[in-house]
Amino acid sequence: MARKWIIAIGAGLVVVVIAVMIARRGHPSRTTAAATVRVTAEATETYTGRVAPRNIITVAAPVEGILESWSVEPGQEVIKDQLLGRVRVPKLEAAERQAQADLDLLQARAASMDAAQMAAKLEISRAEAEQSRARSEVDRLQKVYEKQKGLWDLGATPRLTFEKAQKDYNDAKEAAERSDLAAKAAADRAASIAQQREADDQAVVEKTRALEKAKADLGAGDLHAPADGMVIVHKGQAGEPVDPSVKDLLEIGTELTQLQVTIAPSPSEIARMRAGGAATVRLGDDEFSGTVREIRGQEVIVDFSTSAPVTKLDRTAQVRIKF
Repeated sequence: MARKWIIAIGAGLVVVVIAVMIARRGHPSRTTAAATVRVTAEATETYTGRVAPRNIITVAAPVEGILESWSVEPGQEVIKDQLLGRVRVPKLEAAERQAQADLDLLQARAASMDAAQMAAKLEISRAEAEQSRARSEVDRLQKVYEKQKGLWDLGATPRLTFEKAQKDYNDAKEAAERSDLAAKAAADRAASIAQQREADDQAVVEKTRALEKAKADLGAGDLHAPADGMVIVHKGQAGEPVDPSVKDLLEIGTELTQLQVTIAPSPSEIARMRAGGAATVRLGDDEFSGTVREIRGQEVIVDFSTSAPVTKLDRTAQVRIKF
């Protein structure tokens, strides 16, 4: 009885083995597909890296001085010629203050000269009026004198009357001479003031130009954006000294559809990669085709492009590399 069971079990096993062999021979594609899936999985790795622009412009310190302030912060979009920050130059500030003081002094003197000119004109007016009156008086007394002299010569007027007429006439002539001198002096003073005022006007023009130049020189410390883009980083804090040797005082990323991701695979993985290899970059919910641009030491740089400019940098992206 036991022998029959053994024979039955053996026969059953033979049937199972034959059925399995037939099944494998009848469906070879399933085995091949499974192997292909394993190969594909083994040839793809995913890495994480930071997104950055491919094109970066550096901005140097324009002059030697003290960093006064930043007008922008990293991650902020800027347009060409936008003010980014300012470098303070103490010697230029001193020159601007001196130019302003010189101009203020000249303008104050010009204001006082205006008052002096007004006074000189009034003095000329009074002197000329007095001169006119004195000359009229001379003319009048001259006639009186000449009349009394004629009578005196004829013995027809008293001595005292003649001498008084003579004295009044002489006194009038002296007064007229003094009025002439006063009028001339007033005119000379007015001419001198006018000449000085003209010189001051010219000096004001020159000092105004000097002040404008000093103010323009102060603008040499302004940092402006050389192109449209996004601020990546700026170096230095307000109050720190800077000079033109600081070539990368500020960095701006441009062409914000042209991006890159830097990843750090293991040395064994890097050995399997090559420049120009295909990659896929996932940024948020979007995926983009990429290319391995460069293998630099322990870092691999992958380039990719987006349809619209990114509005935020320093983002994390996932990169799939096919070996």
